Amino acid sequence: GDIFMYYGLENFYQNHRRYMMSRSDAQLLGRNANVSFLLYIMRIAVFYSYVLLLVFPADTIDLSYNLNSSVIQVPLLKTGHSWWTDKNVKFRNPKSYNLSFAFAGTARPPYWHKPVYLLDEEDEKNNGYVNDDFIVWMRVSAFATFRNLYRRVRRIRQFSDGLPAGNYTFHISYNFPVTKFKGRKHVILSTVVWSGGSNPFLGIAYVVSGTAATLTGVVITAVHLKLRKKKTYFQK
Repeated sequence: GDIFMYYGLENFYQNHRRYMMSRSDAQLLGRNANVSFLLYIMRIAVFYSYVLLLVFPADTIDLSYNLNSSVIQVPLLKTGHSWWTDKNVKFRNPKSYNLSFAFAGTARPPYWHKPVYLLDEEDEKNNGYVNDDFIVWMRVSAFATFRNLYRRVRRIRQFSDGLPAGNYTFHISYNFPVTKFKGRKHVILSTVVWSGGSNPFLGIAYVVSGTAATLTGVVITAVHLKLRKKKTYFQK
């Protein structure tokens, strides 16, 4: 079936207050960011460079299938894992005939080997702020350990039914160091079923919340039925 590739990160606190404050929605909509705001962000970066929002995992991950003596590159889709509202409402590139001109005078964030206007040189609709990888990263996680969707296996040729059994090799370009914040990185291959992904967290959370709400409703109803014919202190 459908195969999804995720990258996981441990001990990275996206929910840090300074991390959250370093986001500029106006800038992500293609507008010029406020100068005083940028100066504030620069001061944050001096002391908290490891939590700056644009410290973006710039690692690249490729997967190859080892079939007999040949090596076959697994086709991976790099678009389609962001929402419609992301690319059309929340993230927009600056209005310009040329993205490189629009971002002239800006600097690359730490560990980026390419500027933001070259994140996807093959697809103009997946470049700059509307790049799928960038958009997914900007969804702030509530926990220090999380995983984000990175790629989907394109179901063509011998991969039309997913990944056939065999030996595979990951080729990872390590550009994002994690030792500074004692983190760990993972690559996860996963499938989904009719009920969603294999992560049971949401299901458990819904069951616990629903059970607690039901019990609370039962208790409140019982108290109401018991006291409805009695006068309260204020009525007396």
